[in-house]
Amino acid sequence: MTRDHDQMVTSVVNDLTAQFGDGDGILVGMAPGRVNLIGEYTDFNDGFVLPMTLDRGVYIAARARHDRTVRLWASQYQAQFVFEIDAQQAPEPGSWPCYVFGVVSQLAAKGLLSRGFDAVIDGNLDLQAGLSSSAALEVAMAVSLRSLFQFELDQVRLVELCRRAEHQYAQVLCGVMDQFACGMGDVGHALFLDCRSLAYENVAVSFDDYRLLILNTGVKRALASSAYNERRAECDEALKKLVQNGVEAQSLRDISAKQLLAFEHTMSDVIRRRARHVISENQRVVSAVAALKSGNLEELGRLMIASHWSLTEDFAVSCEELNYLVDSLSQSDSVLGARMTGAGFGGCAVALVAQGSLEVITEQITSSYQQRFGLALTTIAPIGNRSAGIVLAA
Repeated sequence: MTRDHDQMVTSVVNDLTAQFGDGDGILVGMAPGRVNLIGEYTDFNDGFVLPMTLDRGVYIAARARHDRTVRLWASQYQAQFVFEIDAQQAPEPGSWPCYVFGVVSQLAAKGLLSRGFDAVIDGNLDLQAGLSSSAALEVAMAVSLRSLFQFELDQVRLVELCRRAEHQYAQVLCGVMDQFACGMGDVGHALFLDCRSLAYENVAVSFDDYRLLILNTGVKRALASSAYNERRAECDEALKKLVQNGVEAQSLRDISAKQLLAFEHTMSDVIRRRARHVISENQRVVSAVAALKSGNLEELGRLMIASHWSLTEDFAVSCEELNYLVDSLSQSDSVLGARMTGAGFGGCAVALVAQGSLEVITEQITSSYQQRFGLALTTIAPIGNRSAGIVLAA
């Protein structure tokens, strides 16, 4: 059974005293995971995204030390990692300590950390499910250290620091969406973000008689990293072709559907389809924000479905399991919309389901998915959402 917020706070505090002793001076920071309602693979094209935080995330209990040693305990891995603030040898890219090391190194380079600390890391967010557990870890650590050592760093700069940490130490050239969503998301709102200017708007969300349902396929996203780099290169190639033909643009975000149509003969079918997804997805995000503001959930659902099939047919980042979920859910009168969320090739789908049918729909899709693929489908129906911050200060 998933631990709730209060249980997580108690757990990390207890684990810190068990691992490192002494319960004085402990604070607990938290950053939520996120689900992207719409706007996939648009962030590295300077486009628009519409993520929303969850009521689950990463929790960190931390306490300052008097030396420059950092001692970490990861409860989910039952593993410890120790390093000095001045250490030059980084952990293996992609390993759980690399995300913390990256944040600490960035803060230390700014002269914001003068002492070490002990910390316990835990969470109630599914790992490797495309719900931004790594970004939540980075943001939770940065928020905790800012409070622990009382340095000044505004939230946008903190988010950007976390993204640099992931680029340099995890060696994942992610866009800004994940860290921004985990760090800037607001309770009761989705985050409409311009990934070029970083202008953002917290858009009030009311799903009325509907609930979000997140479905974890259980399929490990083995192809996601390599495909991510391939798709970036293909988008760059599309932009290059258009610019060579006289179109003024800094990224695909600047290209209209009409301009793509005029010059599609200059590029291969694959490159054309990659560009078409990005251009149409940006428009879908803008339309989804308008739908949310007007309370038009039917239109939001339609846009979600269109997004999924664009990601499947034009961007080629879905998989059989995700397509099965979206196709099955879309046939129900109790479901307004469904789509893959995250990098694809596995991970999660998200659906907008009538609250009164949530239990029945969940049981039906879980059973049929098990029969079809022999995999256990896990689901989350978040009640509300959270913002990053300090949740306990001793």
